[in-house]
Amino acid sequence: MYFRQLALFCLLIVLRASSLNAQTQFNFSDSTRISLLTCSPGNALYSTFGHSAVRVYDPLSGMDAVFNWGIFDFDTPNFYWKFMRGKLLYQMGGQRFADFYSEYQYLQRSVVETPVLLPLDAKRKLLNTIETNYLPENQKYKYDFFFDNCATRIRDVVERALPITYADTTRTIKPLRRLLDEYLVEMPWSDFGIDLVLGLPADQMGTFRYEMFLPDYLGKNLLHARYQGKAITGPNVELLPAAPLPPSTAPKPLLLISIIMLLWVGTGFLKHKWLVNILDRLFFVLLGFAGTLMLFLWLGTDHLATKYNLNVLWANPLYFIAMGSLRGKRKIWLWIIGGLCAFTLIFFPFSPQLFHPAIIPILLAVIVRCALKIRTKQ
Repeated sequence: MYFRQLALFCLLIVLRASSLNAQTQFNFSDSTRISLLTCSPGNALYSTFGHSAVRVYDPLSGMDAVFNWGIFDFDTPNFYWKFMRGKLLYQMGGQRFADFYSEYQYLQRSVVETPVLLPLDAKRKLLNTIETNYLPENQKYKYDFFFDNCATRIRDVVERALPITYADTTRTIKPLRRLLDEYLVEMPWSDFGIDLVLGLPADQMGTFRYEMFLPDYLGKNLLHARYQGKAITGPNVELLPAAPLPPSTAPKPLLLISIIMLLWVGTGFLKHKWLVNILDRLFFVLLGFAGTLMLFLWLGTDHLATKYNLNVLWANPLYFIAMGSLRGKRKIWLWIIGGLCAFTLIFFPFSPQLFHPAIIPILLAVIVRCALKIRTKQ
């Protein structure tokens, strides 16, 4: 089911990118209506946080188009390598509203429309800004999940076109990582993986504007936007209802990892040393690869959110070097990685980066295995 949805989504992305590209100028009439479209999260990882788009409807010309900033070209050379390194260019594109509606109807995701209410001169400025952004030379940009994505681009277009102010910016704002957690309740393993690869930038306190990287918060916060003292949006209209997302049946990461780590530590007291050594090497390799990936995302990519990742304190390439210590040679490396895990465990409650609690059994298991190996002659 997921693969079929993903295939359809990819096909529609291609259609979306090409459906309006032939038309580079629009003759909007004074009757043109603008609205924000907020789409609910889906049950696939790529759609976990929802989507935002802008609808432009001109009843005189019959034009009914949707513009969004979440399009990328699958034919880009070295597509996957650029995507991993954060160098893939996203772009603005347009499609017919009927196609957009059919897509989300098929995916059973809700679409909420928020009308934009502006005086004629302000509406013209906003339409001109959208039209300028749609020019081929202005369409592409380097995507950033927190700071420059399909939702923040809409916020920026509105702010660039009009001197708007926000009436409510004083409420308690969560760190960006905690905002993501709201969407990952039924995806515990995605939550665990995302927490592992995100670094300190994800833990900075959000601001009223930063919240708008999430489509839901873009819609909520634009309700407080004012132009010349008046609200720029009207009441929401639900165009499509959402099907409920299925609850997660997978065991929670903390439980499953705790069981696995207990089994790993428990085998250390067995007489079958060959099994103990195999498991030690297996987990050292896994932690080494995990740490190498985190370092690559920090140092080798343009992803701002994966930089300064303190998880490399306990998961890092030093495990590969410590493989020799498992054979009784140069046990200093066992002291180092065990000490780093102990430091992380003590540092856990005071860290500026929010660690996932499922790493606690991993830290304890590494500390115990390193201590036992240091004590033995093997």
